[in-house]
Amino acid sequence: MQPSDLIAWVESRRAAEDRERSELRQAGPNPSAAIESALALIALAGHLHGWPVPKSEVDLREEELVQQRWAKVRAAFGKP
Repeated sequence: MQPSDLIAWVESRRAAEDRERSELRQAGPNPSAAIESALALIALAGHLHGWPVPKSEVDLREEELVQQRWAKVRAAFGKP
C-alpha cells in the first residue's frame, strides 16, 4: 500500500461525508426517527439502570437547594 492510496481513501471518505451531510440538510429533520431514537435511549437507560433511572448526586443536591430556597420564600411571606 502506497501513501497515495491512503490519501485517496481518506479523500473519498471525506467526500462521502460531505454528500451525506448535504443530503441530510436538504431532507430536513425526521420527527419519527427522532421519536424512535428517544424511545430507544429511554429503553436502553431502563435496561442498564432500571426504571425509573436513579437520580444522580447532582440532581439530589439541586433538588435540596430548590427546596431550601422555596422554604425561604414561603417563610418570607409568612407561609409554613
